[in-house]
Amino acid sequence: MTISINDVAKISKLSCIRLDDAEKVVMQTQLNGIFSWIDQLTQIDVSNVNLNDFPQAQMHERDDVVTCQNQVKEVTKNAPQIAHDMFAVPKVVE
Repeated sequence: MTISINDVAKISKLSCIRLDDAEKVVMQTQLNGIFSWIDQLTQIDVSNVNLNDFPQAQMHERDDVVTCQNQVKEVTKNAPQIAHDMFAVPKVVE
């Protein structure tokens, strides 16, 4: 797959990025390089790869223990409004 200058112009317009002509050429080169790598990846034969051969990463679980107690003032110090030691938010559902 190759990207043309017109494609770069459309992409930049859709993403609201202003590019001059020189930047469009640089972007075209970079995008064509990325799509070249993707094309190389799609040509790799992975039909003989068994996913069960790779161990799944296990997350280390830890006990849920409170380490810092009574941090109400520190947590709510930047809140615009506080009520009953909690963030106060306006009612949005009637």
